[in-house]
Amino acid sequence: MRWTFTFLIAGFLLFTSGLADAFAQPGPAAPHARVAPAGQVRADMQMRMTTRQQNQAREAYKRGEIKSLAVIRRNVITTYNGRIISTQYVERRKAPVPYLYTFRVLGKDGQVMVVHVDARNANIIRVKGAK
Repeated sequence: MRWTFTFLIAGFLLFTSGLADAFAQPGPAAPHARVAPAGQVRADMQMRMTTRQQNQAREAYKRGEIKSLAVIRRNVITTYNGRIISTQYVERRKAPVPYLYTFRVLGKDGQVMVVHVDARNANIIRVKGAK
């Protein structure tokens, strides 16, 4: 009984700390899942950032160093008319672009593009893949 309780608590802590996402395998979409209208992204599918990346981005936004993620996402979606399937935030203080968002965008033709955006001004820097 003691071991069962210990494993339950350990599982709960693992789940709430976000480490469970690192071990989760992406599966097929549920058949009852709603599809977002063109140009919009469902809130539960738009980002896969780690807690550390989220904290870094939040702090940089509070300091006024970067634009909000909503503004940057809207820019990417309207420019490439697709669905954002993942988001990554990178902070490199000494680089020419110190605050960078990398988006994976699923285009209407089914091709995946990797879009790099300067988080300071929401300008698109580079696009890899089909355009």
